[in-house]
Amino acid sequence: MSASPISRRDFVNGVLVGSGAALLSAPAPAVAQALAQNRYAPSGSAWTGYGGVGDYRWSNGNTEAVMNAAHAIRDGRYPHSSSKSVDETCDLVVIGGGFTGLTALYEFSKHRKSGQTALLLENHPVIGGEAKQNEIDVDGQRLAAPQGSNASYVFNRRYVKGSLGGGRYDTAAEYWQELGMPERFDLEPLAGGAEKYKLPNDHYAPMVIALESLFAVGYYFRGHGWVRNPMAAHFATTPWPPAVRQELNDFAYNRRDVISGIPGPDRWLDSITYDDLLTRLRYGPEVRKFIDPYLGVANFGVSANAVSAYAAHRLTLPGTIRSEEKSRFDDENVVSFPGGNAAIVKKMLRRILPDSIAGDDSWQSVAQGRFDFRAFDRPGRPVRIRLGATAVDVRHEGRGSAAADTSGSVLITYLHDGRLRTVRAKSVVVGVGGWVARRMVSDLPPAHAEAYGQFRYGPILTANVAVRHWRFFDKLGFTVARWFEGLGWHVCVRRNVAMGNGSKPLTPDSPVVLTFYIPFLHPGADPAVQGTLGRAQLLEAPYAEFERRLIGQLTEMFGSAGFDARRDVAGVILNRWGHAYFAPPPGFFFGQSGTPPPHEVIRKPHGRIVFAHSELQGNMNMAHAMLEGRRAAVQAMQALGVSI
Repeated sequence: MSASPISRRDFVNGVLVGSGAALLSAPAPAVAQALAQNRYAPSGSAWTGYGGVGDYRWSNGNTEAVMNAAHAIRDGRYPHSSSKSVDETCDLVVIGGGFTGLTALYEFSKHRKSGQTALLLENHPVIGGEAKQNEIDVDGQRLAAPQGSNASYVFNRRYVKGSLGGGRYDTAAEYWQELGMPERFDLEPLAGGAEKYKLPNDHYAPMVIALESLFAVGYYFRGHGWVRNPMAAHFATTPWPPAVRQELNDFAYNRRDVISGIPGPDRWLDSITYDDLLTRLRYGPEVRKFIDPYLGVANFGVSANAVSAYAAHRLTLPGTIRSEEKSRFDDENVVSFPGGNAAIVKKMLRRILPDSIAGDDSWQSVAQGRFDFRAFDRPGRPVRIRLGATAVDVRHEGRGSAAADTSGSVLITYLHDGRLRTVRAKSVVVGVGGWVARRMVSDLPPAHAEAYGQFRYGPILTANVAVRHWRFFDKLGFTVARWFEGLGWHVCVRRNVAMGNGSKPLTPDSPVVLTFYIPFLHPGADPAVQGTLGRAQLLEAPYAEFERRLIGQLTEMFGSAGFDARRDVAGVILNRWGHAYFAPPPGFFFGQSGTPPPHEVIRKPHGRIVFAHSELQGNMNMAHAMLEGRRAAVQAMQALGVSI
């Protein structure tokens, strides 16, 4: 299938806005006909919008088709599995093609016995979960940007097990070496005035309070304009009142401390919210407004009053560490590939299915290589990946409540190519988030159901806006922007990894992709429903509405510096993630009132079904997904007589 082009004229003359409004109100046949005539969006939906070019053009975030299938699972609209209609049999079925599921399949491919087979079911058109990329053609130059998962530690051979996150990164470090990833990366050269800036390689570093002052940053205040490098000036140049400036200065430099006198503070931090801790530190509402957007996009998708203070401690946020203690980010060696962690997904995939990606095995070649989708599900192979396959029902074969203890197999019903199919497996790894897993597994035991009932999630919109240059940043004298009203809160110009010989220098006249990680926060609402309210905002608006607001935000902030949307915007891609992040409430990590923490319950196998997802670590990222995926593979393969 070829990508449907969207020209600059489409964006600036309102073609997308007008056709989007018409399509949303049209009956289904009219929508199909209009899409065929107007080629409005390659992914075929006015809600999903433009998907870019390349292999990922049909899978930008949760598309409308993916979302509708998930909601049908939630609403119980699919029939249960039946042993009378089994289409195929294999040893292991893995559900979910993000890092968790891919890790389980990777381990199976390394350790399986002769004759054993595995099938991975992925509901999206492309493998990777949130670790996918968008690709946009800007006047003949193809640019990549992350859809979600982004930034990885660079592990060297001197890495000591247990030295990072108490061992939570050990699996990722081991895989880094196994996959042949380098210990250092060159960045694209700078020229034309870009040399005067310290440009971040990843999007998150300038968001981190402990690192912000390393970069050239501008704060935009509606009605006031831009303030350059406010943190370095201890916020004295901002329009905030003096008392607020002092609070923010204390907060940014972690000057207030209540935990130094508490022995072993981890459990205590997990007994309160981060908002509770800020209250104990005597911080007012402006500090919460300042930090909530970062909490929303860095890990949790909700506000400070909806997450455990220990979760904030995982980010070493102010107040969760002693005043003299260093932030964990001070000495981090992190790399962000142009398309985010999709590059690492592709390296793992190539090890599992060597002919699935064209080119040689160098990381540059694999990261830029095209998928050969024919290789994913080739008949007769011991390991296969079936894309566009949505698992809708999972249960042990047999009758009664004892089936999980006595059954030798599991039935998995999935939707593929418009029809329901069933596969029988000896073992299953459910490598998807709890919001789906608890609905999908129809014989879920009460203890698991109760534990999953404590899980909460927050939404994120990742918007990638391709611009033909970034002179408007350069004219203002900074490359990182933050604002406090409107859509989003933060964006930066970043310096990409050099993807091979002859990388073009990055100048202010170079095309770049501006990536917006946008939270939908409701700090005044009950913590239990903040994610639900945010999801409603994320899901209600059509593509054209978000596009209009993004362009309007850029115009408001940068119009006086020469930004002209009609001339400068080359494309806008939205990636909607309704459950982008896990939001651990107090008690999630260590339990409450003598009860075990819910993540420990979920890790226990349910007969031949094993659950795994990075959320079980309390925050969702690549390393945690690999850790949980490997643990699940060990448990699942025990049922197959294989020890890892």
